[in-house]
Amino acid sequence: MNPELAALVVHDLKNELGALEAALERSIHQPSAEAARQNHAQCAELRQHFVQFLTLYGQPGGLRILASDESPTAVLEAAAHRAALAYPELRVHVEPDGQAPPYWYFDPRLVRMALDAALHNAGRFARTAIRLQALASDGYLVLRVDDDGPGPDPAAHDPGATYATGLGSSLCQAVAEAHICGDRKGHSSLGFRPGGGARFELWLA
Repeated sequence: MNPELAALVVHDLKNELGALEAALERSIHQPSAEAARQNHAQCAELRQHFVQFLTLYGQPGGLRILASDESPTAVLEAAAHRAALAYPELRVHVEPDGQAPPYWYFDPRLVRMALDAALHNAGRFARTAIRLQALASDGYLVLRVDDDGPGPDPAAHDPGATYATGLGSSLCQAVAEAHICGDRKGHSSLGFRPGGGARFELWLA
């Protein structure tokens, strides 16, 4: 991670910690079960961001993967389960696809972190549902996260909203690029979903 990005990430984490501190202070004067739930969720999110930062910062030469033979569908189903617990008001599901390979070589720990970052963004803006899908395309494994929110530019609907943080998008791109096969290198993308909403894709070589 370059020094400029590290400085931005630390600043972002400092702001999140300040927001959590303010929320906890409010809950002292106005305690409630809902406030406690929100504070716990915010704390868990902050912890996740610190783990992402340490993962990136601790690998100055790039992430090193420990690939194993994994089921993409099983990885997506586990990610969907975690997201469903975090966002009970949304329908989170894995859509079967005839193009999904039964197995692929990738690092499940890093891919889980990337998917969780993508699902966090999707969960913030989805109106009713999040859909996950795995497919093979041009020699790549594609892990897709679709939501039915306002799309990749939520600020057009809410001036205070932004989709991915610099940390989450940097983590996803680093995870993708760490998966190399021959002259092919993975990549990630965030764009519009056909029919409306946002589509995140993690392409693994």
